[in-house]
Amino acid sequence: MLCVHDLTMRFGKLVALDAASFDVQEATIHGIIGPNGSGKTTFFNLVTGFLKPTAGKVTWQGRTVSGLPPHLVSRAGVARTFQNTSNYANLTVRENLVMASRNRIETGWLARLVNLKSARTEEAGHGRTADELLERFGLRDMADARAVDLPGGTQKILGVVIALATAPRLLMLDEPLAGLNSGEKVRLMEIIRSIRGDGLTILLIEHDMKAIMRTCDRITVLCYGKLLAEGTPAEISRDPETIRAYLGEEVA
Repeated sequence: MLCVHDLTMRFGKLVALDAASFDVQEATIHGIIGPNGSGKTTFFNLVTGFLKPTAGKVTWQGRTVSGLPPHLVSRAGVARTFQNTSNYANLTVRENLVMASRNRIETGWLARLVNLKSARTEEAGHGRTADELLERFGLRDMADARAVDLPGGTQKILGVVIALATAPRLLMLDEPLAGLNSGEKVRLMEIIRSIRGDGLTILLIEHDMKAIMRTCDRITVLCYGKLLAEGTPAEISRDPETIRAYLGEEVA
């Protein structure tokens, strides 16, 4: 479970997040919505170690992760994508997945330096992980293509698969549908739902309200740094404050 307790982030006089508190249940898809500037990406940056909170904390499975550097948050089982690309542009698709899989390196640096059998075995395992992901998500034919040469929609899918290669238990997706056509959106949302079927917890920032309402188990609404509402999609779609501040006619 992800627990957010009085999380606050100030940049000088600007309060980007103002004492927000809510919980995210394990093995659910939880949406974070709100107008631009409401603190959604700031929240993601606080959870994943790219910012340190001014006050408050975030715990994941009983461990405080807010304030940890990004690599330790990742090793705690938290992965994220970014609004733009989440890949190494000049590496191949397969190389991207192998690189991400190395987040789980357990052999010591000396064993890797002298190429001991334990290090070779572990590296072979990273390759198998990459191949399994390529197969599962329909990227096998693109394995040797450079990430930068992929269509935009495929790059978004690759970003999600790269995050999965780190073996997370919490996957945080920052506007994964932005810039995709309707067919690409359908495919990516199918992937997201299938991931939840593996028992992962998914935290999703998204402006496509139809996708959010059809996919999420619960939704948290932020508005100018404050927690405005929380509930099921049906509850959020009927909430007067949320409709007035953000939804309008989008869910009609």
